[in-house]
Amino acid sequence: MIVLLTAPAFTDPDSTTFKGHLRASPNLGLYLLAAILTGRGHQVTIIDPIDFDAAFAPDRRATTLAGVEVIGVSANSSTWPSARALLIELHEEGRRPVTVLGGSHGSILDEHVLRTAPVDYVVRGEGERALPALLDALAAGHDPAGIANVSLLRDGRFIQNPHGPLLTPDELATLPLPAFDLMPIGYYDLLPVETSRGCQHACIFCAVTFRRNWRGLPPAAVEARLRALAPFLDRTRERTFFFIDDCFSADHGRLAGIADRLQGFPHPVCFEARITDVIAPRVLDQLLRLPVKVMEMGVECGYEEGLTLAGKRLTLPEVEQAAALLLARNFGDRGRFSFVLGLPGETRKDVERTLAYAFKLADRQGARLIVSWLTVFPGSVIWKKKAEWGIDIGPADYDRPSWWREPDLFRRCHPSLRLPEDYDAAMAYARLLVHLFPRIRHDGYFREMARLEEKT
Repeated sequence: MIVLLTAPAFTDPDSTTFKGHLRASPNLGLYLLAAILTGRGHQVTIIDPIDFDAAFAPDRRATTLAGVEVIGVSANSSTWPSARALLIELHEEGRRPVTVLGGSHGSILDEHVLRTAPVDYVVRGEGERALPALLDALAAGHDPAGIANVSLLRDGRFIQNPHGPLLTPDELATLPLPAFDLMPIGYYDLLPVETSRGCQHACIFCAVTFRRNWRGLPPAAVEARLRALAPFLDRTRERTFFFIDDCFSADHGRLAGIADRLQGFPHPVCFEARITDVIAPRVLDQLLRLPVKVMEMGVECGYEEGLTLAGKRLTLPEVEQAAALLLARNFGDRGRFSFVLGLPGETRKDVERTLAYAFKLADRQGARLIVSWLTVFPGSVIWKKKAEWGIDIGPADYDRPSWWREPDLFRRCHPSLRLPEDYDAAMAYARLLVHLFPRIRHDGYFREMARLEEKT
């Protein structure tokens, strides 16, 4: 079949820094699925998010969609409004091919998506088996109603087929290389690589698809993949690999094996590590054998009760231990600590406690800092238990453009804060801390934190 794969850009017209699609790294799923489908005999074209708006502009849609039989759109909850708007316009113009939605948003809100937007099929969760099976069925004229991981409507009746078995580590290791030869040159900073899938944990704010279901590729497969993908680094701005893993550091034996195989590896890497792994015996030694450019560590809260609430399985003494180890090893601003403000039940006092702790920690260790307000994403524990915390948000809220900037939605997701008073006071305190700790690099996030000030 003739297939077009695409994903909307994440742009924000109200933002001071997000003027275009994020530069960090491309959508790995698009390029991986393109390689898989091409290997199955399908003719595949990719419209990268940076080209999404131009390619689907009214005067170019006919050319973009010429001959296309199936359009596959990947969307998370932030980009779903753009995808939805385009699909509605194409439907109204009568030029919409068969439409398949993939990505985290449809995986959770599949029935809402199918009933409120012109989407024919939703592929939930892992798409490496489901999407080829769906396309093969469509090409052969067979009914796809029984394909695992696929949701659809049939005569108004919602059908959600069961999930198939997850890919094993060996199956993940034998997936083809992503079709990065189709990736735009010189736009993205980093080249994404998946060395493991899923997470061992279940933090309440996180909407990762495979919580407490972690699968790691063997060290030999990780090395082979990195060396095979190294030529594509020339297409990036920083010639750096980005491990997109939710738990890269989870298996300490695997980590040691990867470090052994990457001795002398010339290309820098960025990844996320758990603080409880960093302080485990000899793990930091293994991490530092890698050519680390950035290692991000999620702390999330600056007080013990908040860490317990967040499901971090972490204590402040463990955070302090990790910071001391990194300081002793001159890790500097290669480390990046992240925090979340406004967890369920948090008051202004709690928010300010986290802010104070975050700045002191980053200043002492010389690390970068990420601080952001809680955004409630479908699929997170907070989403599932939102009624218990008085959080008033539903599937239709995510259909609106820039929903994350709506003051009313912020209020409904943070019922324990008095708004705008508590928000304004916390932001004033954050600006004071930025002034008091001028050496801390915060990558523009504090400018973004002011997103509601003029609208609240």
